[in-house]
Amino acid sequence: MNEAPRQTHGEANADLNDVHRFGAASESLFRRLYRGLSRRRQLEDELRRQRQIAQRHTAESATLRRRFERLESDDRQRRSDLDRLTKVLSSLDEGIIVQDTNGKVTMMNRAAQDMLGGKRAFWDSALGTLFEQYRDVQDAASELTPLGESEELPLNDRLARAQLIAIGDEANRRIGTVIILRDVTYDALAERLKDGFVAHIGRDMERPLGVIRLAGELLSGQPEDADVNQLLLDKLLRNVDILDQLALELLDISRLQAGAFDVKRESVRVENVIWSVVNGMDVEVKSRGIDLLVMARDLSAVEIRGDDTRLQWALGHLIGNGAIYSREGGYVAVAARVELRNAKSYALISVSDNGMGISPDDLPHIFERFYRGRSIQAGETVPGLGQGLYVARAICQVHGGFLDVRSRPNIGSIFTMGIPLHVEAAGAA
Repeated sequence: MNEAPRQTHGEANADLNDVHRFGAASESLFRRLYRGLSRRRQLEDELRRQRQIAQRHTAESATLRRRFERLESDDRQRRSDLDRLTKVLSSLDEGIIVQDTNGKVTMMNRAAQDMLGGKRAFWDSALGTLFEQYRDVQDAASELTPLGESEELPLNDRLARAQLIAIGDEANRRIGTVIILRDVTYDALAERLKDGFVAHIGRDMERPLGVIRLAGELLSGQPEDADVNQLLLDKLLRNVDILDQLALELLDISRLQAGAFDVKRESVRVENVIWSVVNGMDVEVKSRGIDLLVMARDLSAVEIRGDDTRLQWALGHLIGNGAIYSREGGYVAVAARVELRNAKSYALISVSDNGMGISPDDLPHIFERFYRGRSIQAGETVPGLGQGLYVARAICQVHGGFLDVRSRPNIGSIFTMGIPLHVEAAGAA
């Protein structure tokens, strides 16, 4: 039997060296491999952590983006609400002024600017003084707390009622001020007119009533079998007509204010209207030393559709005004013609005079109800209630026409009535 060859000591050492070298190489290999695996795990962990951070940041970014979008939406809504509020405040007839705690004007609507004459005029006006009275008030009992009672203040040639209001926050601290203004110029004027109206109408009625009373007493003092005193009767009847006309004017004014003013719609010849008025006023006008002239041609076929009585009243008022304001030796001229305006035919009746004219200050207001201007001569207030031209224009307008005026101080005035022609008559003319 063969035996395995024995290793020598040298061979064993060589093998051990080989094993040692293999172990050392393996250890180095496994160490590098482990470090690689460990590093890979660290990289994967880091990558996972970065991914988580990125996801968290993405979520936070989305949250921030949604929050930002909500803020943008809220801001747009607030701007829209503010724009609407500003438009509403701008359209109000009342003046609105908003200020911060230091009094700086942050908003002033159009009505307030018109009353003041502009933002810069605030501190020079009575409103600046009003604000200073309450500047030191820090507390507000509610969101809007009135500061004192409303006051009437003069503003830029107007009279305004002003109410100062403190704006408060949730803690009832004053954070601003709002001033509400209402123009009461015409209200105050109306009150004065009411007072003056009674006095003026009393004076206008006093003269005809006095004549009627005197004529009645004289007539009653005559013997029963005495002849009728025609002169006294004429005076009495003429002044009764004056009172009757005054009552009619006042009734027309009340109907105009109630929106119930109406006129008859009958065929009326323009020529008849003119001559009826002129013949009825000729003596009265000439008694003032004033000539009454008529210039009307080819009007026999010209007709209008309307109220003969009221048209005569309007024309008579214009002629009477011309006589009142003309100088002795002057004239009042009535001229009539047919004219086409805006594709519509009108009968135009003009009343002109060479009297004192109308002042530029009064001219824009002469058709206003109860407006009474001042005479150019001596600056005296003109007589009457100031309702005549107001009613005369209303009569023209309710007929579908117009009444306008041109005037120059110390030269004279021209009033022109325009009434649409009757369609059939216009065609015939």
